[in-house]
Parts: sequence; structure tokens; C-alpha cells
Amino acid sequence: MSNLIFRSLAAAEPGFALLDLIPDTHAWIKDTDGRFVYGNRLFFERFGFSSMQALLGKCDYDIAPEHLAVQYTGDDAFVLDGGVVNDRLELILGQGDTGDWFLTSKWPIYNPAQEILGTFGLSRHLNRTEGTAIPFRELRAPVDYISQNFASPISVEALASACNISVSALERRFRKHLSKTPRQYIVEVRLDNARQLLLDTDKPIGTIALETGFADHSHFTRAFTRHFGLSPRRARRV
Repeated sequence: MSNLIFRSLAAAEPGFALLDLIPDTHAWIKDTDGRFVYGNRLFFERFGFSSMQALLGKCDYDIAPEHLAVQYTGDDAFVLDGGVVNDRLELILGQGDTGDWFLTSKWPIYNPAQEILGTFGLSRHLNRTEGTAIPFRELRAPVDYISQNFASPISVEALASACNISVSALERRFRKHLSKTPRQYIVEVRLDNARQLLLDTDKPIGTIALETGFADHSHFTRAFTRHFGLSPRRARRV
């Protein structure tokens, strides 16, 4: 997506009004203080509000458990520094063997002078999109394997074997439900974990690169900058 440019956050809201017509998408806008200035119907109803007006002025700590609010505000700080969160797969488990899948993306909103006014987020509910729990069933095994082994070398062949499916079936599932390859998803998981280590620890960048499955510092830096839009060193200063 190209840069989102509006004169003000108020001017941005009408442009996103059509998102209320999309049944599988949550959308929101926050100002630089992390306060909501817009949320589409699915978003504010998800958090128990009867209208958008009731959401306005709230922050993540007002609507989400603390451990999730910490993650959300960390994302905001990253995006407010010019970073981008692209199609991060989020699995929220419910009772028994059920779960909700989300693909979440976040971007900075700029004014014409290229100053950041706030953040815009989209979260696509995969279960509702498909109408069933098919994505959950078909992706749980490979996603769990990647989450547990991302720091080690993972070939697509080894991943398919661990999940008892063929390489071609694995590739089809990822392309169908996530619009990306297993290899792309592995790299994104490594990058998300590396970003968290950058923010939460004082470990050297080279050490973080190796601990999250990258071959070396330079490979990690190139991948991180390409994915998030800023370097690991700059992300650490957020």
C-alpha cells in the first residue's frame, strides 16, 4: 500500500466509511496518543460498544487485557516511527479445539507535509471470511510447527513431512488462506520474533539475528528493513 495521506485524521474517516460494508474486516484509526478516533461497526461491536461514539477517546488499555494492550501499543510506537505491520497471522484460541484467525496490518497516516498524524489498522477475520474453521484446521499444524522451530533451519520439505502432507498440498494451503508461501510465512514469524527481542532486550542485533533463524547480521538487516520499512537499529530506538 502507498502512503496514506490526509489533511487530518477527521478528513481520513469518510474515506474508510465503506469498510462497514465488508463483513470480514475490522478497521480503526488512532491518533498519536493511541486514542481511537474511528472504528468501523465490526470493530466497536467486537469490544461491546453500541456505537462508534462510545469508542472514541478510548485507548487499548480501556478495551483489551493488559498483555494484549502492551502488544498493541508496542505496534503503534513502531508504526508511528514509520514502520508497517503487514498481514501478521494471529491465532486466538477459544474453548476446546476452536480458534479465530486474523490477518492484521497497520500503517502510519501522514499529512501532506509527510508528518505522521496517527495509525490505521485492518484485521481480517479468516474464519468469517471462509464461513467455516477450514483455515484453522488446515493451517494449525504447520503454523504450530513454525512457531516452535523458527529459530532452527526449516525447509518446506521438512515442514510438509512434519505435518504429514505433501509439499504441493502445503503450498496450496498457504496460498489459499494467507496469499503467501510457507517460506514467506517462516520469514515473517522470524522477523516478528526478532522485532520483539529488539524492543524487549539489549541483545546485540547480530545475536538476535542468529537466535531467530537468520544466517547472519546482514541477511537479517536486509529482510527486516524490507518487511518493516525501517532498520533493526532504528526499530530499537522506537
